[in-house]
Amino acid sequence: MIAVMVSTLTSSGRYLHLVLFVFTLTTKGNGFDVEINTDTPAVEIGASLNVTCRTTCLNPTIDMELKSGLNKYCHQVDNSNTCQFPVVEKWDLPIVCIVTCKSENNTQKEVKKEITVYNRDLVIAPHPELMEINKTYQLHCTGPRVYPNNKLHLKWLRGNNVVKSVNSTVGKLPEDVTPLVNILDLIASKTDDGQVYTCLAELDLDTNTTKEINSSSVTLQTYSFPEPPRILNRKPIVVNEEVTLECEVHNVYPAEKLTVTWFHNDEELKSDTKTSASHDIWATTWTPQVTGPTELTCRADFEDYPLNLTRSDNISIDVYVFSEPEIHAPKTIIVGKPVNITCSVFNASGKLQLALKNGNTILANDSSSTELTIYHTLHPEMELNGQQLTCEAELTLQHHSEPIVKQQNTTLNVQREESTRDIIIILIVVVLIILVAIAIIIYICWRIDRARKSGKYNLLNPTPNKNQEIPRVNEPLNTIPLQEVISNGNDNNSQTGPNNKSCITPVS
Repeated sequence: MIAVMVSTLTSSGRYLHLVLFVFTLTTKGNGFDVEINTDTPAVEIGASLNVTCRTTCLNPTIDMELKSGLNKYCHQVDNSNTCQFPVVEKWDLPIVCIVTCKSENNTQKEVKKEITVYNRDLVIAPHPELMEINKTYQLHCTGPRVYPNNKLHLKWLRGNNVVKSVNSTVGKLPEDVTPLVNILDLIASKTDDGQVYTCLAELDLDTNTTKEINSSSVTLQTYSFPEPPRILNRKPIVVNEEVTLECEVHNVYPAEKLTVTWFHNDEELKSDTKTSASHDIWATTWTPQVTGPTELTCRADFEDYPLNLTRSDNISIDVYVFSEPEIHAPKTIIVGKPVNITCSVFNASGKLQLALKNGNTILANDSSSTELTIYHTLHPEMELNGQQLTCEAELTLQHHSEPIVKQQNTTLNVQREESTRDIIIILIVVVLIILVAIAIIIYICWRIDRARKSGKYNLLNPTPNKNQEIPRVNEPLNTIPLQEVISNGNDNNSQTGPNNKSCITPVS
């Protein structure tokens, strides 16, 4: 066998090493050899082919037996005979070379060779444009027609790695046009998004080499949208208060292609919807303006992705108003004097139940659908002092099973009626004590002033007269005889002077 190695770069980026114009089949006899050479290891249907039969016989007669119906041009030169086929039109192309060697006593030898014929038809069946992650899909590749059919290898490659290869092990007749099919089962994943899968058709050349005859590739796109969105808000919303609406969308891929839109009673909310870091929670802000049941819709879709897939979640939520309850009672309650206690809610939407309680005892209750005030007449006793009354309001809404409860408390201050009279008496006694004290002070001042005017004593300037006896230290002032004080009063007037009228003399 004579071979010429040629390296070429195929369309799929791989180098193919081919043996061209060299494939020979040789038969050795006792005195000479016979071989068949072709200019290509396999020929495409419709292409040309050159076949040469050579021998080492010195005086040969060479006959080429070919299948009938083939157009050929043959000519013999010395010990070789070459036949040219301008157009190969038959799938089975057996060639028989018969050599009769005259120099070897007309010994006859023959060599047979089957030429591989193929076309380039290769088809990948249509597949979903988008594949949902974690679901199973199939990629179908139908290979070209080849004879003999066991020469064809049909492969699926993921990137540059072969993931599945098939070939026919059962020989078929040339008329059998059943193609070879390679079906690849795959479970779509995130890593398949943008992944290239290639179907490759190769011929086995029986020389540990292969020849690529055609290939085709597809690029997959995958997505994940396993569940519809779910609105997390379930509690009633207070009217005219801003609220954050949250919509949960699990395991979405690619999340950046997802668009989430909010609707209120089929009207789109004009607010920005932002996603969390995990792309699971989509939130927007909204301020309701009207009370009552309200329809909210969270719609998620891949608007900018080649998939018209839309899913949504709808809920009916209550928008309500519910003012704080108010309880009114006198600051001080007198035992035995009835008083009115009021419990009120001035603004509510829904079924309102109002109750005035003392502990677990209901003193008064009523219901309404808007505002409500209830009354209770309290007959106070001292044991009520310090007890707590509660104004409790329950609001039941249409789409919310649990009522909304609000409370307001007040502590009773109960006093006896006599306590006011006692305070008045105490005040009178205090006033009397103050008046008596003032009278005593005035009296003492008057006594002192009289004594000073009499000349016997000057508390602040005690200078005795020559006829005045200085009292002993321990002798009280009131031991001075009143008659002596009076009799000396006139004499001292001239000494003290007209300006000395106070019971206390300023110190000079």
